[in-house]
This record gives sequence, C-alpha cells and structure tokens, in this order.
Amino acid sequence: MSAKAHEITVRKFCTAWDRLDLEGILALMSDDALYHNMPLEPLVGKQQIADFVGGFFSILSSCCFEILNLTANDQRVVTERLDSFDFLDGSALKELPVLGVFEFDADGKISAWREYWDLKTWADLGGPAL
Repeated sequence: MSAKAHEITVRKFCTAWDRLDLEGILALMSDDALYHNMPLEPLVGKQQIADFVGGFFSILSSCCFEILNLTANDQRVVTERLDSFDFLDGSALKELPVLGVFEFDADGKISAWREYWDLKTWADLGGPAL
C-alpha cells in the first residue's frame, strides 16, 4: 500500500475516535493488531482492543483527535496530536500531547498502533486514574 493510502486510513481512524465509533476503529485494524499506550500494558487482538476502547468510550461524552502534524511512508504513519476528552461526569481533559505511530499489514489494515504520552501530564490535565 502507498503512503497516501496509509495516511487516509489514519485520518479515518482518528475521525472514528472523534465520533466514538468503536466499530469504525476496529474495521481499520487487523485481527491481530497491537495497541500500546506506552504508559500502559500492550493490548493484542481486536477483542482486547475493543474491551479497552469500549470501556473508555463508556465514560466519554466526546473526543477530539486534533492532528498537528502527520508524516507517512509505505510502512508507517506518525501523527503529532492534541487529544481532548469530555467525560460523562462533567470533567474534561483538553489538549493532551500525543505522538502516535501506526504500522500496516499487507492488506492496509493497522497492525500496530503505539501511542506516546505522559501519564503525569494526563493526570495534571484532569484525566481519570488509569
């Protein structure tokens, strides 16, 4: 797949997050995908990813992945983002700096997704305990 195709996939993926669309997210991932939020333990496979993301979505009223920079090649896409979350309890976390790295399988599905962000910044910005 081309760098442009991978970029389109990642933009669709981020938009699915903005819509809190778990099925849309999973549709863009391989069955054996790896999802690793670097402060947390890695998740492997769609079921583990679905359980985690679905649980997270259950406490959200809205989400925004603002892409500041994106670079892509034939193997991966890297995003620099500001992620914001509004929680059902009325609290919010605004503009968490995140670096996301996405890798792809031969079918163009996301096979590895690594997120780099600081847990202290998460807490300082008002994020719930993880």
